[in-house]
Amino acid sequence: MSETVALARAVLSGIVSKGDGEYTHRMSGVSRCARDAVLQAQGHKWSNPPRAEWGDQVTFDMGHSGEARIVRYLEKAGIQVVAQQLSVLASSPMGERITGHIDGILLIPEGMPMGGKRYLMDVKTTSNYGYAMVVKDGEPKRAHKEQLTGYKYSVVDDDDYPLQRGVMVKDLDYPGYEWGGMIVIYHPKERPTRGYGNKKEELDRLAFIHFDADEDVHEASTDLFDLIQHHITNETLPQIPDPADEMVWGGWDKTKKRHIARRCSPRWCRRYDICREIG
Repeated sequence: MSETVALARAVLSGIVSKGDGEYTHRMSGVSRCARDAVLQAQGHKWSNPPRAEWGDQVTFDMGHSGEARIVRYLEKAGIQVVAQQLSVLASSPMGERITGHIDGILLIPEGMPMGGKRYLMDVKTTSNYGYAMVVKDGEPKRAHKEQLTGYKYSVVDDDDYPLQRGVMVKDLDYPGYEWGGMIVIYHPKERPTRGYGNKKEELDRLAFIHFDADEDVHEASTDLFDLIQHHITNETLPQIPDPADEMVWGGWDKTKKRHIARRCSPRWCRRYDICREIG
């Protein structure tokens, strides 16, 4: 290893996360692997911590700073971003408390595209490939749809908003702005392109993916927390997820001609070894 590589890794080693602490039901984990969540709740520490050279914290920080930049861009365009980082509380079908924070609510003025309405907003940083896919499909990623829908049906639980406490997010009143649904704002880490060679094309630097969802979507996704709580209460453990399950990034591998659980690996699962040891 060269001295320059060693130096870079020394810097990265100072920001490596050591663990994820005590488990709580959080809306950001609505698509999380249930087995990993229960292992965390049962007190199992990471058996596969991230390596310094992976720079996972760098990636996280890029997403966080990117969100702040997008908010500035929105406000410069004349779009108000209100209720930023508002604390909210949701309930699962069986009544489990699920906490979270919304990125904000967009108030798009009349005269602009989609103007005169308010939109629950979430900002997501993504890879070039993932960005091209959402642009092509015109739909948010499933995990993002479930998370934002969960926020829609949450109630305000924030000391800075005492008059709105208990009001459902979708019902927050901003005069002159009726409910317009939800928007996931995707921005890629790199300059976005699609295709190869002579067919390669530039994509817009931001993608606004608009959608709405009913409460049945919220209930169907948040029953994950009921499953997790069931195992916590009974001191049991869910089975290892099927390789096709989206909670473990399941996808069809054309070469191997079978489903592959991409999340089930020491690279992405912090409790991979302990999960396999327990069986």
